[in-house]
Amino acid sequence: MRFILLTGSFFLFLAGPQAWGNIGPPSSGGQIVAEPIGIQDVEITHETLSIDLRPLASGGQVEVNVVYDLTNHGDEKSLDLLFVSGAAGMNNFMVRLGDQSITSHPVDTSPIPSSWQAPKETPSLQINQTLSYLAYARQSAVPYGFSVVVPHGQQTLSVKYFAEAATHRYGSPTVYRQFAYILAPARSWSAFGKLDITIHLPPDWRAACTPALSRVHDSLTGTFTEIPADAIALTVQAPEGFAYRVASQASIWLFTLVIILSLLLCWRVGLASGHRLRSLTDGNQNNLKRTWPRSLAAGTISGIFVFGTGILAIQIPDMLLPPGQVNHYGYGQVLAIVGVIMISQLMVPVGFIVSQVTARSFKKEGL
Repeated sequence: MRFILLTGSFFLFLAGPQAWGNIGPPSSGGQIVAEPIGIQDVEITHETLSIDLRPLASGGQVEVNVVYDLTNHGDEKSLDLLFVSGAAGMNNFMVRLGDQSITSHPVDTSPIPSSWQAPKETPSLQINQTLSYLAYARQSAVPYGFSVVVPHGQQTLSVKYFAEAATHRYGSPTVYRQFAYILAPARSWSAFGKLDITIHLPPDWRAACTPALSRVHDSLTGTFTEIPADAIALTVQAPEGFAYRVASQASIWLFTLVIILSLLLCWRVGLASGHRLRSLTDGNQNNLKRTWPRSLAAGTISGIFVFGTGILAIQIPDMLLPPGQVNHYGYGQVLAIVGVIMISQLMVPVGFIVSQVTARSFKKEGL
């Protein structure tokens, strides 16, 4: 007799050699028509789940560790097991039964019940809202298969793996990161005792989770005497930080100040040109023609200063955000750069005009 286990927590099917019990054959596109039969005599007395999101702060992957305390009330059982995660990019998958390392391998499997699949959404960091859990993240979760012999009595089965956190681009100024872990299949064991969940967050990151967990500093924790939901769904976001907020405001004021100072520069150049004209005694028209190169240079320099300051004002705040968490989704930054280019180009003729008008006015006052 052959058992197949499906889960993020574990689940077992009673199956024959060619088809799975209570489902149609995978090769013909069969659908599940009934809840599969849980494994007899083996119960999960305690599941300890640890999800470490701290590597996300440095661009790393999520680390998941699960320990199952099992009790086999019957005879020794040889089980073919299948572990399904709710996250994409699962790798470095490791299984141990007690001190024994178990060989595992990726497996293609038939459709599974909807309650065992990754959630379609995760909670938003905004009240009473949700975020779609991107389809690729849900569909790219590859199950791993392995075989174990569970003797009579108490045993410890542990699983460790790494996986990618999905990126949701609607977060601002940093992206939302999403992660899921499937719980539903654990309901199909002979019995289930206790579930302890600990989720480690990067320092000061915002987080929302279903089912609801308690936050203490940078950890989410919860203890349950039954499976609280089909899946754990997580949304986290890196903090923008005080430096980013200061830089964002300062960059706007700096850009405005440089525009004003650039116009003052053009005015000062015009004033100097007008003063020089007053000291000359030859033809007025020839003297006036001598002022336009300086006015053009002043306008050009003003445009360059405004352009450089504008680009810095756009880029510097983002440089202060956590690496890999900056949200550049959409056209906001592109439009900002286009706006800076247009303003800097406009500064050239405006600066030229300000300088020329000032020079001519100053000269006339001295005539």
